[in-house]
Parts: sequence; structure tokens; C-alpha cells
Amino acid sequence: MRRYMVAIFLFLLSSSVISLVLIDQAQARDFKVYGYSTPGQGEVELSYWVDYFAKGNGDYQFFDKDGLWRHTIEAEYGITDRWTIAYYADFEKPRGEDLEYVQSRAVFLRYRLFEPGQRFFDPTIYFEYYAPYHRFSENEKLEIRVILEKNIGPIQIKLNPIFDKHLSGGEVEEGLEFEYGVGIYIKGLGAIRPGLEFFGKMGEIGSLKSPDEQEHFIFPAIKVGLPRNFDVEFGVGFGLTRQSDDLVFKGIFSYAYE
Repeated sequence: MRRYMVAIFLFLLSSSVISLVLIDQAQARDFKVYGYSTPGQGEVELSYWVDYFAKGNGDYQFFDKDGLWRHTIEAEYGITDRWTIAYYADFEKPRGEDLEYVQSRAVFLRYRLFEPGQRFFDPTIYFEYYAPYHRFSENEKLEIRVILEKNIGPIQIKLNPIFDKHLSGGEVEEGLEFEYGVGIYIKGLGAIRPGLEFFGKMGEIGSLKSPDEQEHFIFPAIKVGLPRNFDVEFGVGFGLTRQSDDLVFKGIFSYAYE
């Protein structure tokens, strides 16, 4: 019971923070491919993400994207062995500017649908809500991510089809937008898992953008499991279209405890 009360308190606290201080200054994309597994009941996972846009593509809302540092702090809590909630706080530092808090996000459902191996792909469903501070934006948004994972010998495949829908504001008339994340990794090398990751944003379903207007990236990446429940991940991203950023570096540092 105490665990449930803590989880409810954290969720209500994060929701309150979101409703008060969110700034929709930047529509940041996560360069992370999510996997099937989730923290266990009562387990907390803390993560710090950092992206550096060494060669961005043009303006990023209010400033030049070249030299942008993006930072995210994440806390995820396992309500049950299948259901987790999470809170994200995003910060950005443009070149020559101060570090700024830009937005918060809440994952109110990340749920494993079946036990491992019961289906061809091990599936997880993920719902993330963006609630803007209306002084800056009227665009509430819901993100639905389907997480599919499959192990074939030493190869691990992760598929993340992503569907975004604006719930209010000037873009509410737009339909579902489609994005994706794909990861292919090699296991069996001890604590090290090298791989390739792919990310993209293609536009509204039923009215996709032309190939030149879409964003697509390839990231050679490496994941390393460290002692005491620490994990790190590094990657270098290369844009594949005119609309994509040309060169992005990413790092994710995670720690899990009960």
C-alpha cells in the first residue's frame, strides 16, 4: 500500500508541475529506442540524457540549432511489474545562451502486455502527455508509442512506431503524425551491446511529407552495462535528408534501485 501511495503522490506532483511551468519552446525528439522490459514493482529508475547538435539544420524555434545542448532528467517508477509511470524535465542551452528549463512530460502508462515469448514480438504500450503552460503555447499533445522487441540468436530488434496527436491549440486540426525509432543490437559480448539505431519523422498519416521534407537519422550506438545497476549509452547520429540535422551526439546514463 505504501508503494502505491508513493506512486500516486509522485504522479500528482509531476502533473501539478507540468500544469504550472511547462514551456512549449521546443519540440524535442527523443533519440532513444525503448525496449520491452520495465522497472519492477517498487523499483525506481533515474536517467540523465544529453544531446549535442554539432551541426543542426537551421533555426530551432527561437534560436540557431547549431551548438545546442539538450538535457533531460527522467524518473520512472514501477507501480506493478508491468505498469510504470514516469516524469521528464527538459532543459536546453543554445550556443552563447544560458541553460533554460523548457518543458515537462508525464508518462501515465507504460505497460507490458504479455509475458516474454508469448507472442512473436514482446509488446509494450506507452502513453505520454504534453500539457503546455498556456502563456507560451496552446498545443497539448498525446504521444502513443508501440514498443516491440524480438531476440533472434545474438541479434536484438526493437521497433517503436510512434503516433502524435495535438489535442488543443492551433494544430488541433492536424491528424495523427507518424514517427519511428528502430534499434538493432548485437548481444553476447558481455556487458557491451553495439548496434545501429534509426529515427524519423514523416508527417501526418494519410498525407506524408515528401522525402526531402521528412527527417531521418542513423545512429551507430553502443550500450554498456556497469556494476551496481548503472547503464550507459552513447551514439553519433547522421542526418539522411535535407530536413535532418547533420551531426548529433547523444548520451544516456541510467541507475535503477528498489
